[in-house]
Amino acid sequence: MSTTTDDLAAVPPLAAFLRPELPAEALYGLPGEVAVALAEASGADPAAVLVSFLALLGNAAGPQPHARFGGADHPARLFAVLVGDAATGRKGTALGAVEQLFAEADPDWADGRVMYGLQSAETMIDRVADDHADDCRLMIVETEFGRLVETMARTGTLSAQLRNAWDGRTLQRATTRFTRRASRAHISLLAMITPEELLRHHKRLAQAGGLESRILYVFTAPLADVSPFAETAGHGHLAGRLHEVLAASREAVMSHTDPVSRYLLTIRGIQPRTELPVTDEVTGTWGTFVKARLPLASEGFRGLHSRAESQVIRLAAAYALADMAAEIRPEHTEAALAVLSYCARSAEIVFGVPVAQLPPRVDPRHAAKIFRHLHERYPSWAPRDEIGSGVLRGNIPAADVEHALSDLAAKRLIERRQVPTEGRPREEYRLIAPQLTLFP
Repeated sequence: MSTTTDDLAAVPPLAAFLRPELPAEALYGLPGEVAVALAEASGADPAAVLVSFLALLGNAAGPQPHARFGGADHPARLFAVLVGDAATGRKGTALGAVEQLFAEADPDWADGRVMYGLQSAETMIDRVADDHADDCRLMIVETEFGRLVETMARTGTLSAQLRNAWDGRTLQRATTRFTRRASRAHISLLAMITPEELLRHHKRLAQAGGLESRILYVFTAPLADVSPFAETAGHGHLAGRLHEVLAASREAVMSHTDPVSRYLLTIRGIQPRTELPVTDEVTGTWGTFVKARLPLASEGFRGLHSRAESQVIRLAAAYALADMAAEIRPEHTEAALAVLSYCARSAEIVFGVPVAQLPPRVDPRHAAKIFRHLHERYPSWAPRDEIGSGVLRGNIPAADVEHALSDLAAKRLIERRQVPTEGRPREEYRLIAPQLTLFP
């Protein structure tokens, strides 16, 4: 159903229409409940809430519970970047809501193991050094990711150490007086940036020796308007469940250790490493169930998804921890794939590079241009020829134009009609001001 011109004032920014649909499978278990509840209460993007929760959970749980994959240990250690408009993206709103939950569930970790703003590799290493800190966990929150990328471009050391941190390698820095090592570092990263800034800094990031493939990009746009004066319901029950999850994770790790070793490790503030097994159902079907469904980027952007399999196993580990499960099961892997799919679509929107192997194959730049044009023309209809030759400059294959139009129509963002003429009917399109729901 069409709307009046006045209704356009209520249409959210263009970013809300470009945002990928978050697969229902991603909202599995406690992470999904948190995403729904906190997004509804704050108006933040549920995808931003979800990935923020998974990143913080993976750090708070520590490096001990891990999956063996590709000959390496993979705990639920994540690097994620929330990408959204400065004024309307509500990236900070999503993070703030999740931080409050962790502050209630694990105040010691929230107070002592979260670092806002990363100044240098040396500062990062000092916070988790073997001779300086009993706790190897460090959650880095960087609200100005562009500044961090600029710092990496200047020094070179920081990007290398961040790569090592994601990989779980020993971090080390030497001075004229001593050498400081961090052999057990468990460092996670959650950063924020606008799409324009990320595009501007992408070349520098791509030159950071593989760091970009270790990052999950999360396109964020608010899907609901919540008054800042509205009374929000408490989420103490979610904080309580999160507390149980973290406690269960630590208890499960210690339960696999003999009493003497457990006592000595407790005195030193160290937990033993415990493998989080992957079920035969997952390992036996990995090639068809997971690998065949991974995103493939176009030439020049292959680095974006070169570690997709490792990202899946880490995300699955986070879901398993939230489930208080003793192993990674198919439902955890399915949820992880759903999150990775959303992140691949997010990168597609930001960088304008269509992602293969993830239907439908629609170039988001084409869809954005068509939507913007119809928004400006509303309530007038635009002929198909005008869209192909004027909006998209006539240098786009007809099939790609049709894909973009069909995708917008399927999402109920535009409508089409056939107008009789003396010859062939004329195909026209017009914007629909949609009745947006929080979770389409």
